[in-house]
Amino acid sequence: MRVFVYGTLKPGGFYWPRYAEGKVTAHQPARTRGLLYHLPAGYPALTEGEGWARGTLLTLKDEAALAGFDELEGYRIGRPPEQNDYQRRKVECEDEHGNSLGPVWAYLMLPEKVREMGGIRIHADTWTGPPV
Repeated sequence: MRVFVYGTLKPGGFYWPRYAEGKVTAHQPARTRGLLYHLPAGYPALTEGEGWARGTLLTLKDEAALAGFDELEGYRIGRPPEQNDYQRRKVECEDEHGNSLGPVWAYLMLPEKVREMGGIRIHADTWTGPPV
């Protein structure tokens, strides 16, 4: 199972050691459509949109790894969307040359939740931490 990540779950990111290290069989640079935001809590959010968001496509070993990601991202299957922090959805993903990598999981945030959390739009395609 494959998941597109764009923030603290990327290799070298804050949550990589706890949630991904040893649970990923492969990773590669990738991108998907969407708009990136920095949240004051210190991590990013991705919403649907026409921009590009660059990150990493992870191939996970098993469902247990995905369950850990769900926990971290405040996502529970069957819970009303507005009660989740992020929504786990299928998105189209590309490699850095524009070749399709097919549909993969990604964690997106509803625009209302981004506003509620004080999100700041990032006018670049990569989240690198708090805006300066």
